[in-house]
Amino acid sequence: MPPVAVVVCSRDRAALLRDALASVVAALRPGDEAIVVDSASKGVGTLAAAADAGLRAVRCDRPGLARARNVGVRATSAAVLAFTDDDCRVEPGWLDAVAQAFDAGDDRAIGFAFGRVLPVQDDGPRLSVRDAGERRRFGAPGPADPVDVGHGANMAFRRAALADIGGFDELLGAGAVFRAAEDHDAVWRALRRGWDGVYDPAIVVRHEQHRATSQWLRVRHGYGIGSGAFAAKAARIDPEAGRRLLRERLWWRGARAALVEARHGHVMPAAANAVQVAGVVRGALAARRRPLAGDRFATGGR
Repeated sequence: MPPVAVVVCSRDRAALLRDALASVVAALRPGDEAIVVDSASKGVGTLAAAADAGLRAVRCDRPGLARARNVGVRATSAAVLAFTDDDCRVEPGWLDAVAQAFDAGDDRAIGFAFGRVLPVQDDGPRLSVRDAGERRRFGAPGPADPVDVGHGANMAFRRAALADIGGFDELLGAGAVFRAAEDHDAVWRALRRGWDGVYDPAIVVRHEQHRATSQWLRVRHGYGIGSGAFAAKAARIDPEAGRRLLRERLWWRGARAALVEARHGHVMPAAANAVQVAGVVRGALAARRRPLAGDRFATGGR
């Protein structure tokens, strides 16, 4: 099976990062790579955690998850890249499952793979959890919404596919102007270029549910901002597909979902959907004014 380069990006969350790196190191196989990208941390904890784990680290002086991931891509050489977050712990055999997703029949059309994201804790508000148990394959034109493919906390790309789409859009993702959706945007662009992808439940990470309710709501609002910006950009590139994505985010996954939760007396899920749809509106309106460079936002020095 092909070797894999693991990229873990982090910004000032050294305590969480240490647990994540311990699980990554335990999953590495002969020939694999692993790198930590310090995404403009204010302290030295990120670099120290990488050193203590025996891993190479590179510094990215400007914040942004997509930007940091692109730095990690350039700093590695394996043909397959696996990404997880600093608040996740990969399961034993994670890299075997990632490699297998790209090696099945030596299928060069597979450009990306996603897997399950399970919560570490069973109580409290959940974030970025995906537990679908059925393997799926995606091809052009892809699913109605790339949200249905998976989550960037457990994501892998063939290097050639990332090169084909020009990498992650650096105005999307945590720490950037638009705070999320760099993963779904990359999937959407890869599918448009003819790459297929898979969701494989054998690829498993566990996500630490460490946020208090107020933080959880802020993150959900940020998810909406990124999601709305991505959909608005998609509408400028492919009006029909983009308008469909906007309707999905504003109504079916937004206002309607909030109303359904409220009718059932689920106060917090209703509030989370409401703040997320508010973020969608905010992100979509802001993205309309952003110039594009091809199918990515023009960075304009930011």
